Amino acid sequence: MRILATILGCLALAGCSVLESIPEPANQAPTIKAASADIKRVAGDAKLAEPLEVAGPIEAIPVTVAPWIICVRSTSPNQWRRTYALFYRDVKLVSSRLSAIIDRCELQTFAPL
Repeated sequence: MRILATILGCLALAGCSVLESIPEPANQAPTIKAASADIKRVAGDAKLAEPLEVAGPIEAIPVTVAPWIICVRSTSPNQWRRTYALFYRDVKLVSSRLSAIIDRCELQTFAPL
């Protein structure tokens, strides 16, 4: 009887630990319109010339700092085609950086801002 109780206790604890690894659902995605001030500020800081084009929001992979990414780049012919990733959580800008392969910005369809 003790063995059965021990086995059932271990199974119950093992079952609870599985719930810990379930990812949380993504927060509300930002809209391009709501994020336009952030986009212009980051583009200015990065010295991206206008006109700008954006893609997203796209859902980020779980290892990134925030659940949503908006990608921005310049379409000016006088500039390198550098793409920046803006990371959002709860419709607020958390951070930004030059995009990396893991952000998947280069795979997105861009539209004018």
